[in-house]
Amino acid sequence: MYTSSLLLTNMESKIMKVLTSESSNKLFKAFGHFILVVFITSFLHWGLVNFYSWNCVDSSWTGVFTHIINLGSPFCQFINYIQFEISKHYITIWASAGIAIVAYFIGNK
Repeated sequence: MYTSSLLLTNMESKIMKVLTSESSNKLFKAFGHFILVVFITSFLHWGLVNFYSWNCVDSSWTGVFTHIINLGSPFCQFINYIQFEISKHYITIWASAGIAIVAYFIGNK
């Protein structure tokens, strides 16, 4: 019983040393920033898509005819363009995160 408690205390101290190290803090901070950027980007895209569908798309049967006017609207085109660009940047964010992880492991050989 005493050896298992000693082993547990030893493991706990090693885990705390790793978690409180400066490199771990930098890693957790970078991960937190990444998650924050992903959620903000996702929220902006979701909001713009909903705003576009609420203001520029009529889902009734008359929408087939009124959509001709909204399709060429500069306001609707701008909202659609912004949400499209955000979705492209979202892909770039994930690709950059993948490249950063690979570079981190290659650099820490």
